This record gives sequence, structure tokens and C-alpha cells, in this order.
Amino acid sequence: LAKLLTNGTWTHDYPITYERALALGLRVDNKIPEKMLELMHWYPQPTRRQPSVEYLPFPYRSGRSEDRPLS
Repeated sequence: LAKLLTNGTWTHDYPITYERALALGLRVDNKIPEKMLELMHWYPQPTRRQPSVEYLPFPYRSGRSEDRPLS
């Protein structure tokens, strides 16, 4: 499970649904306390039009010296 959640299958901004979490064997609860729903009402999140993260299936190299291995 740890490998699946950390190997790049999903980016950090991909929501794992309640149903998916159950299927993965995670202990989850779908009951949200009324006070939490009330709090969320006062702090709405903006709707995104495009993903903020791009997944690259290979190591990233910028060409900067910090990206080069030390010799």
C-alpha cells in the first residue's frame, strides 16, 4: 500500500475517494460532523480549471549543477 501511494500513481492533488480508500483497505469513515460542514461552508475552495502538477514518468533534470551527482 505504501508503495502504491508513493510511486507516482497519483499526484498530490489527486483526491482519493471514499470508495477508492475502502478498496485499498484503508480504515475510513464517511460521516462528517455537522460542525465541520459548517466550517467548510465559510471557507470555500476555488474551482481549478487545470491541474497544478504535471506527472513526468522519468527523472527530471534541469541541467543545473545541483541536479548533477557529486563526484
